Formats: sequence, C-alpha cells, structure tokens
Amino acid sequence: MLSTPDPPDLEPDAYTMPISAQPTPGEYGVHTFGREISTQVARLLGVHVDPPIYRENRWHRRPVPHASTFELTIATRATHTVLVTMFEVTRPLSRGPVTAYTISLDGQRLPFELTSYRDVAWQLARTIWTAVSDTDSAAARAAVDAAHDPPPPPNSTT
Repeated sequence: MLSTPDPPDLEPDAYTMPISAQPTPGEYGVHTFGREISTQVARLLGVHVDPPIYRENRWHRRPVPHASTFELTIATRATHTVLVTMFEVTRPLSRGPVTAYTISLDGQRLPFELTSYRDVAWQLARTIWTAVSDTDSAAARAAVDAAHDPPPPPNSTT
C-alpha cells in the first residue's frame, strides 16, 4: 500500500462555494461528488448531513498546487467537522499525476487509501462513518466510566 503525502494547503483566496442539496443545471461534477459523499455519510450514520462547502485553489490562474476540499459538518452525539481533500500526486509507475484523497476528522488526519478508483465517494463515506462512530463510542464510554468511577477516598488524619 502506498502512503499518501500531506495535502497542499489551500490559498487564502481559494474559490469557495456551498454545494446545493439538489442538483442544478450546469453544475460541476465535483458538486455531484460532494453531494454523494454527504448523502452516503448521512445514510450510514442515520443523521442529516448538509451538502459540503467546496473550496479549490485557482491553480489555472497562477502556479499554486491543484487542491480541492469538501467540508462537511456532522452532528451526532457531538458536532464533527470533516475535511476531504482531493489533490494530485505522482506515483511510481504511473504515466502522470493521479488523484489522491485525505480525510481529517476534527483536525486529525484519518488513515485512508483508495482500494480502486471505483465508488470513491462510498470509500470516503465508509471511512468517515467508521471514524465518527468510533469517536462517538469512545466519548460515550468515557462518559459512562466517569459516571461510575468511585469517589476518591476521604482524607484520613490518623
């Protein structure tokens, strides 16, 4: 398995656009892709997830790295911010750059590698679902453990 490098940062003047909940005529394919990610995450978690905010470096206007992000806000037991970054990398034995993806949940990068270039939105959604579910379960276990911890022994002065 190949490791994916850290994604490039978005420029301060990155193009930003909220993706609509319903398809619109003439929208870009990335809007459909972002909507598909949020729809699949919503189905897996059983919660409402708004379509993401899409951002991209305007790399065709000046020499900056080609990078795009989809920012999702997911409200389960807690509110989570998920950032999916799509960018180009060069892989050994490939003829040109290929698209790589990284996912971060609440600022922490998640391990993710594509198994194929089919059903990419599903692969991303499944990874997000697992991470959010694990994070929520760990928080719930910690709350239960804290509620059941015995009180500290009283100070004895003998």
